[in-house]
Amino acid sequence: MRAIALACLAFAAADAAAVDTILHNGKVWTGDPGQPAVTAIAIDAGRIVATGTDAAILELASKDSQRIDLKGHRVVPGINDAHTHITLGLPSVDIELPRDAGSAQVREAIAALPTTGDGWITADIGMEVLHDPAMRRAQLDALQPTRPLLLTGWTGHGMLVNTAAQKALGLSLEDVPAGGWLGRDASGAFDGRVYEYAQWSPRAGLPARPERLRRVIARDSDALLRLGVTSVQNMAIGTPLPDFIAAWKDTGTPLRLRAIRTPLARAPGQPPDHLGLPARDPARPSIVVSGTKWILDGTPMERGAAMRAAYPDGGHGQLNFDQAGIEALLRETFARDDQPLLHVSGDATLAAVLDAMRATAPAAAWRALRPRIEHGEGLAPDLMARAGEFGIVLVQNPSHFMLPPPEAAYIDSHDLQPLADVLTAGIPLALGSDGPPSPWLNMMFAIAPASRPDQALTREQALRAYTAGSAFAEFSETEKGKIAPGHLADLAVLSQDVLDDAVPAQALPGTSSLLTLVDGKIAWRDPAF
Repeated sequence: MRAIALACLAFAAADAAAVDTILHNGKVWTGDPGQPAVTAIAIDAGRIVATGTDAAILELASKDSQRIDLKGHRVVPGINDAHTHITLGLPSVDIELPRDAGSAQVREAIAALPTTGDGWITADIGMEVLHDPAMRRAQLDALQPTRPLLLTGWTGHGMLVNTAAQKALGLSLEDVPAGGWLGRDASGAFDGRVYEYAQWSPRAGLPARPERLRRVIARDSDALLRLGVTSVQNMAIGTPLPDFIAAWKDTGTPLRLRAIRTPLARAPGQPPDHLGLPARDPARPSIVVSGTKWILDGTPMERGAAMRAAYPDGGHGQLNFDQAGIEALLRETFARDDQPLLHVSGDATLAAVLDAMRATAPAAAWRALRPRIEHGEGLAPDLMARAGEFGIVLVQNPSHFMLPPPEAAYIDSHDLQPLADVLTAGIPLALGSDGPPSPWLNMMFAIAPASRPDQALTREQALRAYTAGSAFAEFSETEKGKIAPGHLADLAVLSQDVLDDAVPAQALPGTSSLLTLVDGKIAWRDPAF
C-alpha cells in the first residue's frame, strides 16, 4: 500500500497526463534512504516521477508510454565522476611505452625515431625515468638534437624536455611561471626537469587542435556512457574553457558536464579567465560552469606532495605556493562566492590550507562553499577535526590506493590516505577517477585498497560516494545521486549486480552498462539488451 501511495502521490504532481517511460522488473538501488529498494521507475519530462513495485508503477503507463523490461538487472543512479581530466594533449608522435619501462627502453624508443623534421615527440614515462639523473637535457639532446622531445611523468606533475622543447615552450630559469619550478644541475643550469605550473602554462601556448579535442571528448564520453557514467566534473588543464565547452557542444554528447575553471599560473590572487561565462546557459542545458581548481602540490609518486614527515630519500616535497600565496588564492575565490577545489596530496599542504582558511574567512562561511580537497592523501588523523570544522568535502580517487610498495609503506606508516575513517568522521566523501575511468574498477580498489587495507569501504558506501557523494560535492544533491521522485532521470542498468557479494571483487571491473539513461533518454544501449 505504501508503494502504491507514494507512486500515485508523485504521479499526481506530474505535469503530464501519463508518463513517458516505465522501467520495471528490476533490482533498483535508489540511493534514497526513504525507499532504498524498488523494482520499477516512472519517468516523465526527464525526471523521476515515481518509484515502487511493478504493479504500482505499471498502472501509471498509457498506451503511448515506453515500457522497458529490466530483466531482473541491477539498476543504480547514474555515476557522477567527480574528478576527470578530459582534455587535449600535445600534437605528437606518441611513443607507446609500458608504465614500468626503464630508462634504457625509453632511450631505445626515442633513438629509433627520425631526428629530422619538426614534429613533436612525446611519451608518458614512469617515476624511475623521471628521477633518473642519466635522463636529463644533455642526454635527451644526444638522442634528439633538433626535434622537440617531451617526456611526461604519468602522474602529470613532472616532465623532461630536451633543448628543442625548452625553446619551443619558452622555458627559462629567469622567468619561471608562478606555482612551478625547473630542475638545475650541479652548475646551476637548467637540466631538463619541469614541474607543476612550469609545465602546464607553457604547453597551453602550443597550437590549438579543435578537431582532436572533439575526437577526444567524443571518444571518452562514449566510453563513460557505456560504463554507466552520466555526469563528469572536469578540469581541462591547458585548454581554454570556452574552447572546451564549444567542443563539448559540437560533439552532441548527452553526458552531463560540470566545467571547472582551472587557471594557469599567474600571481596568486588574480581572478581566473572567463568569469563572464554563465553558470547555466539555455543554449547548453547539460553543462554547468562552476568552481575554481588550484593545484597546491604534487603527488607522493614524484616526491612532490608536501609532507611533514620526510620521504625515504630525505625530502619533504614542496608547496607550489607559499602560505601568503595560498591565502591570496582562497581570498579571491571566496570573494567571488565560488567553490574552491584544491589539489592537496600532502599533509603539510593540508595544514597550510586549513591555516589559510582560518586567516581568510570564518569557518561557517567556508562551510557554505563546501571547499573540496582533491585526493586527500594528506588528511591525517590529527587534521580530521579541523577539516570538518571548515566543511571540507573530500574527493578521493580509488586508483591512488594501489600505490607501489615503497609509496604504500610510507602512506601506511604515517596514517595518511584515509577512506573509511572519513565517513566515520562525518566528512562528505565523493569519488572520482583521476585515472582509469571505470567506476567498477575503482569500486574494486575502494573495497580492497592496497596501501590502506584498514580503510576499505563497503560496496554500498563506494556506490553512494560515486552518486550522492559526488552530487553533494557539486551542489546538485537535489537533482542527482538518487533514483527518487523529482530527481533527474539519470541511471544505469548494469551487466552484473555490483552490490552482490557473490560477484567476486576481482570481477567488478568487468561490469558495463546495458542501458544508460540521461535526462530520461537512452544515451547508450547494449544491442543485446
